[in-house]
Amino acid sequence: MAAAGFAYATDTTLGVGVDYSRGDYGSDIDTEILSVPVTARVQNGNWRLSASVPWLRVSGDPNVLPAVGAVPNLNPLGRGRDGLLDPTPDADAEAERGSASGIGDVTVVAAYSVPTDSAIGIDLGVKAKLATADEDKGLGTGANDYGVSVDLYRDFDGTVVFGGVAHTWLGSSTFIDVDSIQGGNLGLSRQAGRGKLGMMYEHRTAAASGLGDRREAVGFYSLPTTSGGRLQVYASHGLSDGGPDWGAGIAVSAGF
Repeated sequence: MAAAGFAYATDTTLGVGVDYSRGDYGSDIDTEILSVPVTARVQNGNWRLSASVPWLRVSGDPNVLPAVGAVPNLNPLGRGRDGLLDPTPDADAEAERGSASGIGDVTVVAAYSVPTDSAIGIDLGVKAKLATADEDKGLGTGANDYGVSVDLYRDFDGTVVFGGVAHTWLGSSTFIDVDSIQGGNLGLSRQAGRGKLGMMYEHRTAAASGLGDRREAVGFYSLPTTSGGRLQVYASHGLSDGGPDWGAGIAVSAGF
């Protein structure tokens, strides 16, 4: 989870976080996802480049993938399937479930802050997700994704209003056929002591037809650290069947 309008005090930062979420994603069982991402970020003038990779622990429906959500996963080696797959399971059969852990997909983001000579800030971004996660464990789709985004923000005497839109071309693999997705967010933050307190609404379309969109409300608090980085805590509540029912996390970074 990222909040628009925050800039690091140093040119280079390294960070680590912990994110946990739980929900049924419209299925019959809950899926729990624990993510521990490690992130590096470099800023040079108006340009920012970041890269991150998480360690993941996932337990639940093999059709739910981290960072993607519910998908039509036909991989017979998916979590809990043991190489067997019945495309038309008995309605009374126990729901599939399984657990797996490992390294997730690598994500690289490049962003440019457009000089506007006004109170409005504009960030243009491009993103690539590299398929380094094990698709047989249900930790990723096994395909690369590419996306573009536009974010706007403005500071009204200590209150930052921000919003953005994004389009991502999801890559399909042998057992997982997905569509492109669109997303958007709208929120605000307010100076609270040395930090910023805020809330945000996020919406993202489903990764495949017939599945539910993902809508969430997120609250966060962000605090600069003495090392030139930032400490951020957040919690989210799902507003639709297409995402987790709730989530929470913490992230900390240090500057160099």
